[in-house]
Amino acid sequence: MSAGGDMDAYVSNDAGFSGSSVSEVDLSRRMFLAWLGIGLASLALPVPLWAMDDGSRTYQETITVLSGLYRGEVESHLRYKAYEARALQEGHANIAHLFAATADSEAIHAQRFSEILARLGVVVVPAEQLAGELAFHVGSTKENLRQATEVELAEIDVRYPQYLARMRAEGVEGALKAVAYAWRSEQQHRELIKDIQSGTGIFFGMLVERFRTTPVRYFVCQHCGSTLTAMPVERCPVCGFSIEWYKEIPLPAG
Repeated sequence: MSAGGDMDAYVSNDAGFSGSSVSEVDLSRRMFLAWLGIGLASLALPVPLWAMDDGSRTYQETITVLSGLYRGEVESHLRYKAYEARALQEGHANIAHLFAATADSEAIHAQRFSEILARLGVVVVPAEQLAGELAFHVGSTKENLRQATEVELAEIDVRYPQYLARMRAEGVEGALKAVAYAWRSEQQHRELIKDIQSGTGIFFGMLVERFRTTPVRYFVCQHCGSTLTAMPVERCPVCGFSIEWYKEIPLPAG
């Protein structure tokens, strides 16, 4: 399905992954702030993504959707950072690289939703505070790849179209754009990991070898979260911003 048609947790290797939840991975507020530092805190928009025609309206449905998405993107960022750390711990640096790029994109989505909520008068819970409230399963890299695939596919095929449908009547243009941009970025994530769904079973060893022998570069637009393996020629294919907004995600240090 095309998005366009519908729109006219990082821890060091010695931290220990003996358990299966974020609390057991010891995700401290300090670490979380370090993860989000560049991806969330220092972004400035040349043109705001929000737009409201009538300041007296409450835009309750838009606020409800964005609030849920904000929390979900913070969780996704943490989850992919935890997956990245686990992959590094298991010696899969290139798979960790994929998780790092995805985590960066999710952090940008969280920041955009937070900005729009603030413009709508909502007091947003800081991401680092949410970090202490969230818990999710962190398995082996093989398990995490399978989970990532399932989550990405669910977000793309079900949730985002529903979010846009719920918000459209209130007509908050910037919010609709931000959600559509996030949806398109998730489509890109799906393209990056679509082959993983068939590679997380008995062929996992072949998948790992392919990642090991075929390094990939990842570039993430710091405006919309678009995630590509090559720089676009002139503008971001999702938000239309200059390619200067793209940042290459470095290979995580093992």
